[in-house]
Amino acid sequence: MQVSAQKKRQFFLGMAVSLLCLGGMFWVIKPADIAQAIQQTNVRYLWGTAIYLLIYLFLRAVRWRFLLGNGIPQAKLFHIQNIGQMLTQLLPFRLGDVARAVLVGQQPDLSVPQGVTTMVVERLLDMLLMVLLLPLVLLRIESLPDWLQQAALISGVATVGLILFLILVANKRPFAHKLLTWLGSKWRRLHNQKFHQQLDNLLDGLKAFTHWRTALGLLGLSLLTWVPVVLAYNTALQAVHLPASIINATFIMIVGAFAVAAPSSPGQIGVFHMGIIAAMTALGLPTGAAASLAILYHAINFLLMVLAGVVGLNSTQIPFAGLTQVLSFRLGNPSQKLTDPIS
Repeated sequence: MQVSAQKKRQFFLGMAVSLLCLGGMFWVIKPADIAQAIQQTNVRYLWGTAIYLLIYLFLRAVRWRFLLGNGIPQAKLFHIQNIGQMLTQLLPFRLGDVARAVLVGQQPDLSVPQGVTTMVVERLLDMLLMVLLLPLVLLRIESLPDWLQQAALISGVATVGLILFLILVANKRPFAHKLLTWLGSKWRRLHNQKFHQQLDNLLDGLKAFTHWRTALGLLGLSLLTWVPVVLAYNTALQAVHLPASIINATFIMIVGAFAVAAPSSPGQIGVFHMGIIAAMTALGLPTGAAASLAILYHAINFLLMVLAGVVGLNSTQIPFAGLTQVLSFRLGNPSQKLTDPIS
C-alpha cells in the first residue's frame, strides 16, 4: 500500500507535535514528581472515572442514533461507534471516523454519506457546546485575568449567534444556497459546485433543527452527553488528592477538548497531556498532580475505548479483514468517496 504524500506530511507533523508536547511536559515537570504523584493516587476514584467515561460512550451513541433518525438498533450502533473510537486511538489520520461511516453505511436504510454527515454535525455540536460553556465557566473562576473572561464572554455570544444561524439555514435551504452563491461571487475559491453538495450534506445532518422539538432534543442530548465527562474529570481530581470542583472539572474538560483538535499522533498523545496541564496550572493547581491526572485519565480513556472496540468487533461479528482493506485503500486514495462496501 502506498501512502499519499499529503497523508505522510500529516503523519509526520502530528508525530512532531506530540513529541514536542511530551518533551515540554517532561522539561517543565520532573518525571520523579509525576511518578510520585501517580503512586499516591487513590485508585477507588479512578474506577469512578472509568464508569463515567463508559456512560459517556453510551450517551454519545444515543445522540448519534438520534441524528440518524433512530432507524438502527441502539446496541449495534453503540458497537459500531466503539469500533471507530478504538481505531482512532490506534491508527493515524482519524481512520476510525472512516470506519464508522463505512460500517453504519452497511446498515439497512442508511448510507455512508449519512454516516459522514452526522459525524460532521456531531463535531460541530461539540465545538459549539465547548465554546458556549467556556464563558459560563470562566466567569466563575476568579483567578483568571479579566481579559480572558471578557474574550470568552464575546465568544459565547458569537456562538449563540452561530447556533441561531444554523437553525435559520436548516429551515431555509434555498437561502443557504443563495448565500453560498453570493460568497462564491466574492471569493473564487468558493465558486465550485462541490461546495453546494457539501452544503446539502451538512443541511441533511441539520434536519433535526427544522422542528423546535427535535432541535431542543438534540441540544439537550449534546449537553447530557458531556455531563459524564465533567464527572469523570471531577473524580479524577479527587484521585490525585485535589478538591472536587465541577467548575474546575468543566474548565479542564473544555481545554482538553480544544487541545485534541491539534495535529498529533494516534490517541492524541502529548497534546492532550499539555492541554490538561495548562488548564490545571491556570487554575493554580500543582503541576505534579496535573501531570499525573493527565497521564492517568488518558490511560483510562485509551484502554476503555480499545476494550470497548474489541467487544464491539466480537459482538457484531464484523469482518475485520474487509474493514482494514477499506481503510488501507482510503489511506492510499484520500480523494476516494466513501462508498466502499465491506464484504
